[in-house]
Amino acid sequence: MMNKTMKQYKGKVLKAMMMLLAVGFALAGTSTLSSCSSDDEPYFTVSEDDNPRILNTDLADSKIDRKTNYKLEIKVTPVHYTTVTWLLDGKQIAEGNTIDQTLPVGNHTLKIVATTTKGKSTSRTLNVTVTPAADDPALGTNAVELWVAPGAETTIHKCKNLGTVTKVMVGGKEVAFEVLEEGTALKFTAPTGLENGDYDITLEDGEGNQFPSGTIKVTTEPRPSMETTLWEGEFAVTWDTPFSELKDTFLSKVKAGTILRVYVDGNGQGTAATSWWNNILTGKGDPERGDIMVNGPAKWEFELTDLSIQLLTEQNGLFLVGDGYTVKKVTIE
Repeated sequence: MMNKTMKQYKGKVLKAMMMLLAVGFALAGTSTLSSCSSDDEPYFTVSEDDNPRILNTDLADSKIDRKTNYKLEIKVTPVHYTTVTWLLDGKQIAEGNTIDQTLPVGNHTLKIVATTTKGKSTSRTLNVTVTPAADDPALGTNAVELWVAPGAETTIHKCKNLGTVTKVMVGGKEVAFEVLEEGTALKFTAPTGLENGDYDITLEDGEGNQFPSGTIKVTTEPRPSMETTLWEGEFAVTWDTPFSELKDTFLSKVKAGTILRVYVDGNGQGTAATSWWNNILTGKGDPERGDIMVNGPAKWEFELTDLSIQLLTEQNGLFLVGDGYTVKKVTIE
């Protein structure tokens, strides 16, 4: 009876010891797993032979301005054996799982490449549009001003923020330039030796930031006319009935440098004047007004100056004065 009791006791002790060993092994296994993985690395994989994967499901095209950092974090597996590189238009700009930097102005292709230590790789491609910042330099878009012969000068008006520009390039070649009209106009000389074609204009500031600024046509072909018709019809001008159809609207459509063209026919004399009958170029009145003689179809051409704008402002707008001719059309360029 004693021997049977002892055997039962030893059996229970042995069973208890085995259970304790099993629990110990389980805890040891948990500890081992915890040392290799954590909540911060949910995509950990053990083998460097695994194929790489980019695990982000929310990657999308984006649009930012030049002064806003492009920010993105990439999750990859196998995490300890994978390197992420960032290529902008084919050129590497960063390495690592995150990017946080500004990008140049333009429409870009951003390629994200994950490569393992075994040379296996995968990639994602995104489109990133970077727009100029509000205070970045920008050029006007007048097509006539963006047409120039090789080696010739052109002046582009309606520009913005040119005060920071230190370099101008046309087709990758640096050109001589001058900023005019308080930073709203750019005069430069096109490079010589260029074949006829369209060339990129790039502005650069003192910090080396470059600003793509459209294209300019460099060509030996004649610059096309860009006339805008303000009035067309038939108006017989006499001493008693000057042409006043544009009196109240003309000034709002022109500036210094605008070319006024008047198409006339008949037999008489006249010119472009203010409503006070003074010449718009000189300010002089009759008999020194400088009337033009008309004998058949003719085209008058006047390039407006700062004085012209002043006279038209102070003397209440545009008249076509004289006698014996008919106004057919009035245009500006």
